[in-house]
Amino acid sequence: MDDPDFIIWMDDHHIVQVRTSNLWTQETAGRYWAAFQPFLTESRARLGGWAKALIDRRGAPVMTPEMIHRMRDGIAENYQASDRLALVLDSSPLKLQARRNYALENFEAFLSYEAALAWLIHH
Repeated sequence: MDDPDFIIWMDDHHIVQVRTSNLWTQETAGRYWAAFQPFLTESRARLGGWAKALIDRRGAPVMTPEMIHRMRDGIAENYQASDRLALVLDSSPLKLQARRNYALENFEAFLSYEAALAWLIHH
């Protein structure tokens, strides 16, 4: 799925991969969640009941507080407790902010794409 603000695909490990860009708006978030949900459902089906997602935000603009709240609401609506989510960010302060804002049981933030992918493959 290609969009001007994100790309979504499923890899060989049935991990939903997302690469984001540009400054997101409420409209972008709406398009994202509509496009992302079918991938999440397929990942759950292929992995036996839980989904794995890797969201790569390196190089994307920092989200506004309004967008952080919108994404937190989307996570609450779309993710299940057993799902695993890895977020790749540009800095340690952003990692700390993500950990505070996205309180999921199986969530981790990373500076390295490779570390995030390894975590998802082994969890």
